[in-house]
Amino acid sequence: MAEYLNLIQIVSGVIAAALVFTGLLLSAKKLNPEKYETIPVKTTVISTLLVILGLLSYAVTKTCTNMTVVTEEHYELWALYFASLEEVIKYFGFAVFIPVLFRLFKPKSRKETPAEEEAYEEEEDN
Repeated sequence: MAEYLNLIQIVSGVIAAALVFTGLLLSAKKLNPEKYETIPVKTTVISTLLVILGLLSYAVTKTCTNMTVVTEEHYELWALYFASLEEVIKYFGFAVFIPVLFRLFKPKSRKETPAEEEAYEEEEDN
């Protein structure tokens, strides 16, 4: 059973890292300070869901770790999973709000300075 726990732990850890990384990267790619546009709602929702799925997968990794620690006491698997999920949310739950923060901090529209306006007017005259 221990060899299966190690395999499950490794696979769920890799899946968790991939999901969280993909979710954050999806939001970060939509940040473009030159266009001065906000991130679309659909992208924010998808990114947030990917991060949540990654944290749920990481809870499986933590469950396998806790299962090897408490082998002598007989807890049900769901009790261990929810305890692990609580621990994951306590330490890494803030990651869910990162795509939302990317959306909230939209770039401000670029205002032309007087020097840029004069240069633009001179180009039009020539």
